[in-house]
Amino acid sequence: MRGQNWLALLLFLLSGCVPEFANRRETLRRALQIPPSGGALSPELVETWKQRDLVFEQVRFQGRDHQWIQALVCYSELARFRPSPALLCMPGSANRKEDLLRPLDLIPRWADQGFFVLSIDRSQDEEALFRQKGLTGLWGDQVYNLMRALDYLESRSEVAQGRIGMLGLSLGGMEALWLGALDPRIRVVVSVSGQLAWQEVFARDSWQLIFGDLPLAKDLIDRQVSGPQALAAFFLAYPHLRQLDGLLIAPQLAPRPLLLMTGELDPLIVPAATQSVYDAAWPAYADSGDLDRLEIWVEPQVGHGFSAAMQQRALDWFCRWL
Repeated sequence: MRGQNWLALLLFLLSGCVPEFANRRETLRRALQIPPSGGALSPELVETWKQRDLVFEQVRFQGRDHQWIQALVCYSELARFRPSPALLCMPGSANRKEDLLRPLDLIPRWADQGFFVLSIDRSQDEEALFRQKGLTGLWGDQVYNLMRALDYLESRSEVAQGRIGMLGLSLGGMEALWLGALDPRIRVVVSVSGQLAWQEVFARDSWQLIFGDLPLAKDLIDRQVSGPQALAAFFLAYPHLRQLDGLLIAPQLAPRPLLLMTGELDPLIVPAATQSVYDAAWPAYADSGDLDRLEIWVEPQVGHGFSAAMQQRALDWFCRWL
């Protein structure tokens, strides 16, 4: 695996874009209602076991308001002597971290490739969080927990400093974009079926599938409103939603390597949405001279999933850049 190209990053930071991106970062932080990170992690090892030379750990550490964040860790014993690059992996909203262990078997396979792999659970009581903080605040709570996960990764001696990437699936794919825009410790991003571009989402029935459980969406569906009318209603109900559009977020990751993936048959994140996010990010990568760090891939004959071919492409991306 090759190290990060720090010279490209330094040139980018010196290019005069810092104030603009700092303002965008602060806008995103406010939209997601994310407080300053801090406080003791107080990590605890809950359980550990081995499989060949792989070490598995169930751990927990402190998140927001002293709530425990449950996490699953996997790494090779070799990392104790030669620190490994780390991958923060986040499944979709309906999944748990153990789903990356079984049936995907992703966590041990990628640990076998020399990565220190970490995944966390989502907040326990999402309904209470939604009532308290609204939709964007609910999303922000998880992004804050992911920032705490980065703090935890930096505390581990088995992790190579400055070499952390993130894989996100579905909502986790959008969280990867938000986290990457907020936290420069994320050096490489792979977003799978998580490119929320509001105009594209609400131009089709995708919004009904994504937000169908929300009372607002149920009312709009019952009244058979059009997509543009539904988008206007969502912006009125959740004013910060505009700031969370993938078209605004993706350019903020430049020049860090960014791979955007979706399935050709994905009914939630259609290829047009992924393409629009790619097109929005392209000028920022072109300006920094790093177009090879931006890539889009639409997997043929795949829906809202993460096929073996997509997994291999994501792994190759991390091996190339991290």
